[in-house]
Parts: sequence; structure tokens; C-alpha cells
Amino acid sequence: MNRFYLKKLIVAGGQHQSSVIEFNQGFNLIIGPSNTGKSFIMDCLDYVLGATPSKTHPSKVIDANNGYELISLELITQGGCVTLNRKIGDSKIEVISSDSSIENGRYSVSNQAKKNINSVFLSLLGIDSDHKILSSEKGDTQKLSWRTMLHFFFLRQPDIARETSPLITPGWNAPTPSIATLLFLLTGKDANNLQKQEDPTISKAKKKALLAYIQEKLDDLSKQRAELEKTASQCEIVDIPNVIKDLKKQIQQIQNHIDTAISKGHFIMSKIYDLNGKLSECETVIHNFSILHQQYQSDIHRLEFIIDGSLASQNFPKVSHCPFCNSKITTPPDTKYIEASSVELEKIKSHIEGLFKAKGSVEKKKQSVLLNIKKLEEQKNKIDLLISDELTPQLYKIQQELEEKMKFIRISGELECLRKNELQYKKELFDKETEEEPVVTKRKIADFFDYNLIHGFEENLIKVLTASKIGGADTARLNMQNFDIEINGKSKLATMGGGFCALLNTITTYAMSKYIIEQNGYAPYFFATDSSLTQLSESEQIQKANTIKHNFIQYLVDHALTRQVIMIEQKERMPFIPEENPANGIHIIEFTGDKYLGRYGFLNDVFNAE
Repeated sequence: MNRFYLKKLIVAGGQHQSSVIEFNQGFNLIIGPSNTGKSFIMDCLDYVLGATPSKTHPSKVIDANNGYELISLELITQGGCVTLNRKIGDSKIEVISSDSSIENGRYSVSNQAKKNINSVFLSLLGIDSDHKILSSEKGDTQKLSWRTMLHFFFLRQPDIARETSPLITPGWNAPTPSIATLLFLLTGKDANNLQKQEDPTISKAKKKALLAYIQEKLDDLSKQRAELEKTASQCEIVDIPNVIKDLKKQIQQIQNHIDTAISKGHFIMSKIYDLNGKLSECETVIHNFSILHQQYQSDIHRLEFIIDGSLASQNFPKVSHCPFCNSKITTPPDTKYIEASSVELEKIKSHIEGLFKAKGSVEKKKQSVLLNIKKLEEQKNKIDLLISDELTPQLYKIQQELEEKMKFIRISGELECLRKNELQYKKELFDKETEEEPVVTKRKIADFFDYNLIHGFEENLIKVLTASKIGGADTARLNMQNFDIEINGKSKLATMGGGFCALLNTITTYAMSKYIIEQNGYAPYFFATDSSLTQLSESEQIQKANTIKHNFIQYLVDHALTRQVIMIEQKERMPFIPEENPANGIHIIEFTGDKYLGRYGFLNDVFNAE
């Protein structure tokens, strides 16, 4: 799992010398007197880790920055170094990364922004996709965010001594989001697929709307049924099925008559077509006879001309010599043109006589054909009149009567269907009115934890409490109702008093963040706390080596190489000051509050008024 720790904090700008705090990978103890800027270190860390100052949650970084302009924090990741730069008063953080998994750029501290710093911190922990967590017992969800988990490993002075559970985000009235975030950090379980239960108010409103809808449908059905019953009552109550059967039979009979008539009409028309063909043939023959007769007349005129010419030429004088050369002209023998033409003329007259007879015969046949066509057309007209004036009106009348009866059948069917629907809606209305109100099932986030998971944390907690020699350590457990620890069956406040709250809160969150890491969950490598020991005052009769303070600090020293711890305390509240020992992971940063001795405070050029 991805981890990161804090390397260097720099506050710069405003013509000041940069104020730098370097952290090692182990136990970093920052000590000094009051008002030397120790807690301001936590404020700067919180600011560069994405805090959003507001009227209800002000920030000293905004109100008491002494002219400094920029806060820079270097993080060491498994893939390199990531530097966060945030100008004081700016809502964006510049990210400069040598880690390939983190993209350079400017990120907004608002989770609503498309490019927000929340995604960077989640990526630093290896959380690359969007996750939702449970945010209320009603089943509401919200996006997993860096700021809802920061309190597990970052305890500011205003929150350190609170009497409520340190596992709940400070200032939040609803514990569900904090506990759901812890569940995700430990197990990776989110609420992406959680189906939210409907709000009872919405359920009641939906039920009311549904009842109104069903009643409206019932009213509509009742009106439709009344109208259909009125229409049905106007129909004569007879044996409808038999009447329909009889009407269909009559329609079929009339249709058969119509089909027969149409078939007969088609037959007559085919005969008319045939006769029209014969009539056309007769007219063609008569026309040809007329042309032949004209030809015969032309032949008669030609032959009469020949005969008349021959008779006339007999009276001309005969020429015996040529008028040009005076040669003797031989007169050809007489060919008897007159007799031949006469014979031909008689033949033609005989043909004309035969032509007249044949034409008369064809004319007679034509008249016969015309008479037959007329008779057939009369028959066809009678059939057409039978169909149009008798059979078709009869068929239409019976079809109308059949339609009325069928309409009654349809109305009866619709009435039956409406009655069934009306009965169904009445049943649904009854079922809906008598159904039980939905039981609201609360989704308690504690129910998602199993005992083995909690027991593992409790074992870690007992180890730290035992090492710190806190009485009743072996009875320590996590109360799942308030999600806070109790010892000997009592709350931390009832067990040891208010002065112990800060220390117990520190131990609780330290043990929990340590447990997340051991579970290979999502957590950074660092743990930072401010003023864990300040309010704790122990009996002077107890030897310093046996005090809870002494044993807790000794525990942190002994485990300095296991993870990074940043602890801020007043020097006079420390049971002892460990020696600087980089090899063993011990790093001491001390502010003296003295201009002439060591480092005065966190911010350079900033001194208390004398």
C-alpha cells in the first residue's frame, strides 16, 4: 500500500528569511515555551494539507501570518518527492512531483472543483478511483475525502483534549462519515453499491399519490361503464349469437347471388366480345367488297373505252405510204380487239353480279350479329341492375344489421373487461390502503464492523496503554455506541478525569493509525500531535520514571524507527527530553524563546513583545 511522510516545512515570503522545519523519518519532538510558534507549525501543516478556513473554523495562518506569504511542504513517497506550495489566502495548491503517479499542476482545495487537491492526497495513499461512504443512518452517502480521514493521524491543539471520541472528525455532529471512512481505510469497503432506503415522508407522499391515482382510474372506469351500459340497454335483447349466424347466412346467400350474377355477366361480356369480333370481320369483308367493286367499275370503263375507240377508228382513211419517206406501209392484220374486250366486259359484269350477292349475304350476317349483340347487352344491363339495385342494397342492409349486433357483442366484451379492471383497481386500492407502513431500517455503520476487526485494534491499544502504564489497560476496549475507548467499563472521562483526555485521545488515534498500517490499509506513514501532555498533571509522589507521561514518551522513543511521529509539547511539561540520535530515529527541535540562545521560535524575525 502507498505511504508517505513529511520531509520539510517551509514558510517564506514577505521579505522574511524562510522559516524551515526538517523532519526525519522517526520520532520528531518539537519543544519550547509558550508563544514560540509550536502550534503554528500544526496550523501551517493543516493549511497546506488542504484546510479551508471559514468563520466557524478560522485559521491562524490567515489571521497571524506576520507577513509571510507562502507555505511549502515536501513529502517523500514510494515513487519520489512531492512538494505542495500554497500561498496564504489562496484556495489553490501548486503540486510539483517527481513521483510519476502524481501529476504536476494547480489544484483547488474545494472538493467540488474538477481538479481538486483531494484527489492528490487519495492518490498518495493509493486510492485512485471514486469511492462513496455512508454518511447517515438513512442510507445517504458522500464522497470519500482526505479531510474526513486526517484526524486519524493529525491531532491539532484545539481538538486534542476533547471529551468526545477522537475517531470522529472534530466539529462534526454526525459520527457516521468518520466511522465509515475508518471502515474503508481498514478494509477498503465502500458504499458505492449501497441502495438508499426511501424516506418515509416520500413513501407516504407516493402512497397518497398512488391512492389518488387509483381512485381517479376507478372514477374513469365507472363513467365508461355507465356509458356502455346505457348504450347496451338501447339494443334489443335477442338471441344474439343465432341472429348473427342467420345474418351471416343471408349475407353469404346474397353474396353468392351477386357472385353468380357477376359470373353470368362476365360470360355475356365474353360472348359480346366474340360477336364484336365477328362484326368487325363482316365490316372488313364489306369494305373489301366495296374496293373490289370499284376495281370492277374501273375495268368496265377501260374496256368500254377500248371498244368505243376501236369502233371509231374503223371510219379513218387507211394510209398506204409513209408521209415522210413515202415508203409503203404494211397494214397489220385485224386482231379483233372489239370481240376480246366484249368478252372480258361480260366476265366482269358476271363477277359484279356475284359480288353483289356475296355482299348481301355478309350484310345479312352483320345484321344478325348486331341483333345478337343487342340482346346480350340487354341481358347484361338487367344483371347490372339486379346487382346494383337489388342485391347490393340488400347486402348493405343486412351488413348494417350485422354490424349493430357485432357492436353489441363488442360493448358486452368491453363492459366485461371494464368490470374486471374496476374490480382489480378496487382490490389494489384496498391492498394499498391496508398495507403496513414501511419500516425504516437504520443503516448503523457499526454493524459493518466485525469483532475480529475491532479486536485487532483493541490489542494494539492495550499494548500502548500497558507500555504507558495506564491503570486497567488490559480492560480497554472500543465502545461501539459512542465509538470511543473505555477502561474498566467506564468512559475515559469517568476513568481518569479531563486531564487525561488529551493523552488518551493521542494513544487512541496513534494505535488506530498504526493498526491501519498493520492491516495494509490506507494511511500515511506520519502521525502528528500537538499538546498531548499539556493538560496532564500527575502526583509529585510518583517517581518520574513511573509516570504515564514518562512511559508514553519512552514508548515513542523505543518505537521511533517504526513510523514517523511529530510531537509538539511545552518543554516544562516533558518528563524528560530524549537526546538527538538520528541513527535511532530521534530528532529534537527546540525553541528557546530567547533571542540570544538557540532558535527563538518557528518563524524567523518574529518575537514576542517585551
